[in-house]
Amino acid sequence: MPRLKDVAAEAGVSVSAASKILRGDVGRFGEETCRRVVATAERLGWRRNLLVSSIQSGRTMTVGVMIPPYDSFWVKVLSGIHHRLGEADYLPITIWQGDLDHMPHFEADEQEGLRQINRLLDRRVDALIMWPTFAVAYRRHISDLAERSVPVVVIDYEPDEPICDTVGTNEALAAKTVAKHLLDLGHRRIACISSRESQSQTWALERREEFERAVEVQSDAEVRSWRLNREGTNGVEVATELLTSDFRPTAVFAVTDHEARHVYDAAAALGMSIPSDLSVIGFADLDFAAGLAPPLSTVRQRPREIGVEAASLVLQRLDGTVSGPFTKAKIEADVILRESTAPADQ
Repeated sequence: MPRLKDVAAEAGVSVSAASKILRGDVGRFGEETCRRVVATAERLGWRRNLLVSSIQSGRTMTVGVMIPPYDSFWVKVLSGIHHRLGEADYLPITIWQGDLDHMPHFEADEQEGLRQINRLLDRRVDALIMWPTFAVAYRRHISDLAERSVPVVVIDYEPDEPICDTVGTNEALAAKTVAKHLLDLGHRRIACISSRESQSQTWALERREEFERAVEVQSDAEVRSWRLNREGTNGVEVATELLTSDFRPTAVFAVTDHEARHVYDAAAALGMSIPSDLSVIGFADLDFAAGLAPPLSTVRQRPREIGVEAASLVLQRLDGTVSGPFTKAKIEADVILRESTAPADQ
């Protein structure tokens, strides 16, 4: 492997000059000299020693990305993060906790989450991007982690007090738009099926509460809500319960497409037809939503944009263009109407 001094000797410059030019610090050198050094480095196959560079700069050019590829939403979030960090020549180190085949049970061990955070910090990552469960562990142990002093951005989690920058969907506006759509179709008995609403799922709580408020503005409309158990394992049972309750909803809002699929399964088992007997609308526009029968009306989030924004916030903190109070970024979403919603049968 050619060394920096080999490049310098071949190009006829000092090691210091070669180092500065190859780092992009070209202001004090002539154009021809810079071209000669770069060309020599390329011809010899020289590559920067990132370990030495990190010692010199105090930066490892790595960002810990603590997000599992849980579903198509999070895969696209990861895509946005990796793209933006790559543009800035930062390397994402992506890890998560537990086994993807046993989600969300992997969340149970908070100490394991803290251990994962420390694994990245011990490797001197320059910043962290977290999904909600890690954010809970970070919040609870922030005093222990404060001395590490790295920028942190959390996606889809609103802590009860500001501890870091956050990026999420504009839940309030999206939920109000869903409520308006169902009310405009004439639905007046509307159910909401929520997720577990665990401590990390602040997005689910906000989504449900904003939807309830928006429906209740209509004086002759009523909304009732159900939610899954702590483990999130009883989706079909909850959907069956709400469909067979005395409330007899004509429409259901599911806080994610996962819960909407449970409603589809329960409705099929009960002999109900969507949308003639029941309108259903979900949230996220996951990869299976359009393939359901009938295709699911849903809220299309912008996960890649969310990922890009999270990475951009990290980079802005690192280069000093953003400082001071924590940023709370909200990304808009779009309602996608398909065949699962229809006018209420009056």
